[in-house]
Amino acid sequence: MQPVSPADVESTRKIGARLYAEVLQRLAEVTQERAADFMDVSPSTISRAKEDVERACQLMAALGFQLAPTDAGVVDQAEQMTVESLAFKYLQARQEAWE
Repeated sequence: MQPVSPADVESTRKIGARLYAEVLQRLAEVTQERAADFMDVSPSTISRAKEDVERACQLMAALGFQLAPTDAGVVDQAEQMTVESLAFKYLQARQEAWE
């Protein structure tokens, strides 16, 4: 097993903190009460679960996961690079046509 560098540890910590902040922001938008209703638990259960959520966000960061809203379109890096490359080639051709 390879050792984890201090830079990787710090990066994981920062990503986990960002994920946790996103969860808290979304929870504030939805409200603890509404989230509790969706889960059929009490709002105090949601409040107590926040510490576990913070640890889960750190774990997700360590595993390389990200959060995305349910209405988001998610593509992997290879797909994104392909689209960007095609867009670049298209714009290059358009520019050459204008010259």
